[in-house]
Amino acid sequence: MRHEKPLLFITSPIIRKYRYTPIVEEESTSVFELEHSREIERPEPTSIPEIQPTQELPEIQQEKAAAEPIRKSLEYLHHPFRKELYAPLEIVTETGKIKGKLHDLEEEMVWIKTNEEITSVRIEEILDILWKQQSFTI
Repeated sequence: MRHEKPLLFITSPIIRKYRYTPIVEEESTSVFELEHSREIERPEPTSIPEIQPTQELPEIQQEKAAAEPIRKSLEYLHHPFRKELYAPLEIVTETGKIKGKLHDLEEEMVWIKTNEEITSVRIEEILDILWKQQSFTI
């Protein structure tokens, strides 16, 4: 059974509560140092040797350049939601395929969880990442 009017309705004026917080000016506490104490404690500037970037071999640079799209794809897939969404993945290497869920990712390594095992693969060794038997692209 439906009622067209509310069963209980009380009309009253709007009640507004205001809080009064007085503004209090506080005194600040300053710390002063003596002039002669600053000169004693001042450390002498030391020169920091500059670190020269090391030159990498051209082969290493080519491997890193080839692995960069795969690294970006793995970083994209490393998000917790995407790990679940794009599971299972197939990691194609020269030795074969590893099918499983992305477990962890570091600078040089990626860990894949297959059933109960966790398998590690170097990112440079990965040839392709497959999802639903198609190459994964962002």
